[in-house]
Order: sequence, then C-alpha cells, then structure tokens
Amino acid sequence: MRISLANLSLVTLASIAAAQSNAIPGTDVNLYDVYSPTIYGRRGPAYPNGEVAVGFGHAFCNAGTVHVPWATSPTTGGLMTDVHFKIAFMLARESNGRMVQVKVSENFVKHSRVTYNLGSSQCGTCQSGPTSTFRMGCYDAYTTGFNGNRFNLGPSSELDPWTGSWNPVGSYFDRGDPAVAGPAASDGTQSLTNTQINTWDALKNRGVIPESELSQGGTFYAQVHLVCEGEPVANRGNNQLSELFPITWSGTAWQAGTPSLPVQGSVLNRWTGSVRNTAGNGLDDGRFLVASKVTGPVNGVYHFEYAVHNIDNARGGASLKLPLHPDAQLTAVGFRDIDGNPLNDWTWSRSGNELSFMATGTNSLDWNTIYNVWFDATVAPTTSTVVIDQARVGPGALSVVVPAEVPNGALSAAVASVGTGCFGLSLTSTRPVLGTTAQITTSGIPAGTPLGATILTLTPAPAPIDLTVIGMPTCFAYVLDGVNEVWLNPVSTAQVPLVVPNSAPLIGVIVGTQSISISPPLTPLGFITSNGALLMIGAQ
Repeated sequence: MRISLANLSLVTLASIAAAQSNAIPGTDVNLYDVYSPTIYGRRGPAYPNGEVAVGFGHAFCNAGTVHVPWATSPTTGGLMTDVHFKIAFMLARESNGRMVQVKVSENFVKHSRVTYNLGSSQCGTCQSGPTSTFRMGCYDAYTTGFNGNRFNLGPSSELDPWTGSWNPVGSYFDRGDPAVAGPAASDGTQSLTNTQINTWDALKNRGVIPESELSQGGTFYAQVHLVCEGEPVANRGNNQLSELFPITWSGTAWQAGTPSLPVQGSVLNRWTGSVRNTAGNGLDDGRFLVASKVTGPVNGVYHFEYAVHNIDNARGGASLKLPLHPDAQLTAVGFRDIDGNPLNDWTWSRSGNELSFMATGTNSLDWNTIYNVWFDATVAPTTSTVVIDQARVGPGALSVVVPAEVPNGALSAAVASVGTGCFGLSLTSTRPVLGTTAQITTSGIPAGTPLGATILTLTPAPAPIDLTVIGMPTCFAYVLDGVNEVWLNPVSTAQVPLVVPNSAPLIGVIVGTQSISISPPLTPLGFITSNGALLMIGAQ
C-alpha cells in the first residue's frame, strides 16, 4: 500500500492522541483573542532600571464535540479541585533578527476556577448541557482584572502541562503566602487569602518585567497559552495565541496599546525568516518547538540563531545538541534565558561533530518558556535534527529529537593566521573559494631586500619551530617544506596568486603558507620570516 507523507502525519498524530493517558476524544478548546492589556504599577530605581508587571485578557470557546468538565473551586467543604483550565502568559520581543521571551522575575499562571458559558461564539451555537462543564459552542472571556487576580495565580512549576493536571494538596494556594503553619498547609483547602494579598505591592505574582527589557525597543507580542485536561495533542494547535502588543514609555509611565493581528500557535510562528519544527517525547510527554534562522554568508561566515520553546513538556529540557561540521570555525557563541542570572546560564562545548549547550544547576527549559542560543560558523546550514535531553525523570525517552537547520553543510573558505612574524614581516590572504584566485600578500618587507619567497604546503608544521639556533632570533617556522613562489626586488609588499579549481573534493583541504625574505643584516643568517597562515578551501 502506498502511504503519502500527509497520511503518515495523520496516523502519527492519531497514535499520539490515542496514547495520552488522560485524553478525551472530541475535546478541543479554541483560544481566539488576546486583549485588555494592563501595566501594573512600577517599583525600584528610576527609569529604566525599575520593574513593572504586564497582564492581558483572553477569550476562548469550545470547538469540540464534547462538553469539557469544569468544576468550580473551592467545592463543598472548601476543598480545591483540579478540574479547571490553567492559563499561562508570555511577553516576547523581536529585535535585531532575534525572537526572545522577555525576561521575568515572576510569571504565575491563572487557575480558571469558574466557568460562565457566556453564549454562542465563533465555535458555534452555545448548547445546553450538564452543570460543571464548559459546553459545546459556548465561550468565556476574561479581562485582565480576572487574569490578574492574585487569588487565582499560582506557580507554573506545579502543573503538568502535558496532562493538564495539578495537585491542590500542598500547593501554593494550600500553603498561603506567607505560608501557614501546621496541617492547614497541606489539607487541600486554600490558605491564600485576600487579606494576605492586600499586603502585597501591585506587581507580585504577575508578569514582572525589568524596564530594561522594554526600553530596548523592538516588536512586542503578548501570548496566552490555555491548558485543558484531556485535550488530545492533535487538537492543541489552537491553544496558544499571540497578538501584537504595543508598549511605550511616555516619559513618566509605561503605556499599553491595543493588541492586534492574532496568530495561533507559538509566538515563534511570528519570527521573520525562521524555520520551525515541533516534536514531543514519543507517546508520553509534551512538545518542544525549535525555530532557527540562518543569515549570511558574510565573508564565508554564517550567523545561526535558535529559539527553543517548551510548549507542554513536563520533564523540561536540559540540553540542546546540534550536529556540527568538525572543521567549522565557531565564534560569537551566546545563550539567553529569562531569569537575568548569569551564574546559571547554560554552558557550551564542542566535541567532534557535535555542538552542545548544557543546563547548569536547576535552570531547565520548562514549559511556557523560550531559551535562545546563537553563534557564527564557517559552514553552511543543512537540514538534520537536534537533540534535547530531558531534565527530569519520568515517562518516555531520555531525549526529544526535533528536525532543524544545523551547521553541518558545506564548509566556507577561511583564513587563520598562525603566530607572528619577525622584524615586521607579515602575511595575509583572501579566502580560497572554489573557482576563484586567492591573493597571498606579504607586507612589511624591509627596504633593500633583493628577494624572498612565499612557501605553500599541504603539511603545515605541527608546532612553531624556533629559528634562533640557526641565527634567526625571534623568528619561527610554521611550514616545513613546500612549493616556493619567489619574488624579486620587492618594494614593500609582494603578492602571490593561489588558483583554486572549482572542484568539490577540494572543500576542506588546508593549505599552509609562510613567507621568508633575505633581509641582512637583521639577523646573523640574513633571513627573516612572516607569520604563518592556514587557508581552508571552501564552497563559498
């Protein structure tokens, strides 16, 4: 039987949905609006070194074929229930070719513990149905006043975003803030009270953001992520929504404009010029989205940008491992998380044909979070896969494999200077690109020099050789032997062309070069040497 790629994708998604431990077929909640932005207060030093909190509302409807269970909490006896939606918030910024999650010091999620079934919606006619359910075709809408109510805001770390489950016993709501003493902190009854909340400033537990993150400029997006217990993963494409979110400093206060231009899915779907792919941990845990953007080459160097969004993976990510051409040169390697603490930044290393970014301490990539890495490389991108190791034990595989652009394509031509010359003699070269002629230039040739040579070899010296012992103090040899391109009676510079055939097998070949001149009486022997250079032949 012939199976198309589209059919195979549907089969795969259906398998994942069927295997979810708590999946309820027909469950499909559609998040369709983000609105009502609010800037909460301000604290700290003068602008732009303080903090503000940002909040926004949202609207959603039941687009499925079943009524979704939704129990009001607290229930009879005051016991909290898990059967309700959880809402996560994110502010992202695109600037200078990079899409990042704006750094936050606090960013709690909303527990939507009451359903209203406000009426018919774009999902259809609001149907009648059992109490304690979000009924088919109905919608609910929450202003920032609802979403910003701290009585219903709890830590995202307490949720399992894959199943949508939450244990109220011993939770933040159960303990209170400050935490109560004794059995009341773990009896499943809410100890967090409005009396406690009224002692807080206007920012606590909301999306607290450093002003320095907002004052950088760029395009800001507000994202809402709705977590619904029992929703099959195949129906979760409409659980996230981002909207353009203007935010400006008036000179005395921050002002929020009206959100517009909604786009479903991860906010990374808005990243201009990016390539995006998503994968989850088999049948057992949620998804990571890896977005990449590659620009260049500029003088043979490509710039690689990655943004990794943990959408709903409960175990979190502890690494990002990319295939890397073993001969690629790397520069300008960087990492960004959202906590502003440089002491827990992920570290990077390369080994053979792999580039790894590894979490430190407990700084895992958890759900509703985007981390970024970037670097420059002398290699073109190609399509392959990256590996994200899981941060915590749990069901499923140890790693998640996601398709992505990676730095493992054709090598770029590159030139690397080796060591230093003596008595001012120096050597430079243009890049040896296939089908071109590289120009090797020797500069700083002393006046009166009758001749010299540029040596070209395929076997550079493994280590510099000190030439003091043969009467050339402060001079070193960086090549052992090779072809000598002689230049006569130079003025102050000499140039030697290196013709590079347009032949793919030459990619990655390294040519070593160094110049030597007869320039008495600078050394007892009468010779001086330049620095060396390694010329790697490349495709571009």
